[in-house]
Amino acid sequence: MILSNARIVTFDSANRVLDSGSVEILPDGTIGRVGTSLSWSPQRMDAGGRLLMPALINCHTHLYSTLVRGISLPGRAPRTFPEILKKLWWRLDRALNADDIYYSALVGLIDSAKSGVGTVIDHHSSPNACPGSLDRVEQAFREVGLRGALCYETSDRNGPRQALEGMRENIRYLERARDSDGMIAAAFGLHASFTLHDRTLRQCVEANQSLRAGFHVHVAEGRCDAAAVKRLRDFGVLDERTLAAHCLHVTAADMATLARRQVNVVHNPQSNCNNAVGAAKLPELMRRGVLVGLGSDGYSPRLWDEFKTAFHVQKLRTRDPRVGYSEAYAAAFRNNRAIVKKLFGMNVGCIKPGASADLVLIDYFPPTPLDSDNLFGHLLFGISNAPIDSLIVNGRYIIRDRKCVTADEHAIAEMAAIQARALWKRFEENP
Repeated sequence: MILSNARIVTFDSANRVLDSGSVEILPDGTIGRVGTSLSWSPQRMDAGGRLLMPALINCHTHLYSTLVRGISLPGRAPRTFPEILKKLWWRLDRALNADDIYYSALVGLIDSAKSGVGTVIDHHSSPNACPGSLDRVEQAFREVGLRGALCYETSDRNGPRQALEGMRENIRYLERARDSDGMIAAAFGLHASFTLHDRTLRQCVEANQSLRAGFHVHVAEGRCDAAAVKRLRDFGVLDERTLAAHCLHVTAADMATLARRQVNVVHNPQSNCNNAVGAAKLPELMRRGVLVGLGSDGYSPRLWDEFKTAFHVQKLRTRDPRVGYSEAYAAAFRNNRAIVKKLFGMNVGCIKPGASADLVLIDYFPPTPLDSDNLFGHLLFGISNAPIDSLIVNGRYIIRDRKCVTADEHAIAEMAAIQARALWKRFEENP
């Protein structure tokens, strides 16, 4: 298939913008030729002059949070981050059953696809429905057709038995994911340093030695976890395979550790704002050589909103209107790609021969000149606000003409609403 008559933003090494270009999609789901004058093909699709760019990547989210949309918290509203965890998120994950996991993931993935996201790195928790839970999440990925990387959140907060179950779920799934087809990968999930006992942390590191997977862990999200970098370093968790979400409350020494150990940090600005936990020191982290990507932490499926928030928050944090441009751009469009390639071997996030055909077609017809030098302004003020016409992942349409073609989103929403009512009832009855 050849997509033609598109304005192509390649995000390749030259960061080319092709005003009227074509992209060849090969039968194996990769990109063939890219240019302005490809030979005719009977499977040529006219993009109608729309903007074509690589599908977006969400480097850290929680799909299990989708079914809390609109939920009410009984009693006094939480005033601190630990209270938010205890009153909402830890209470929610204990209430989840296998069908909740599946429908929450389905809805979250369809929403992600409709906002142009082709790859999602998920961090799952369901303490009372742990064994096999990652299989239900994977089932949703397969049905919708997005790429993903999964893990289970090991934690001692619910006692040693459930900590052991979490560890076993990671090991089981990692061993299974070794034979994946390139669409689904796995990491070894940990919640956060402050909810893991020394013994559990040591067992996870020992279990992972033969698996050689990357750890996916929350790091220094709140002040209650401010000592995380040093402790996780001492236990051998932090290395070039680790995905460290947040890293807000980090010192200069912590940043040096993250850079030296080549840890992959994921910034989640909207969630950080919502939880009032602070703002990542994005310019400082990047200046020290830390690879910082972008995620949503379950707050929203829209990476565009995270990109814009990352940009604006740095201006507020530093009170300097000059900052945020290069950092937000790098996190969303360069570093996310590098993280996925480095950890999971998925060659996504650019339009060039041999890359995966993960593409998004956007109803954006620029009213001003668009080239590689002024791309940031178009991304921030125009492209990020434009409707998604189509999403292609691995050479296959997921969204076409603004509709999901791989899943019946209306039927799924109806079933999800039934699940949510029962889930909310269990949530209320079991504080």
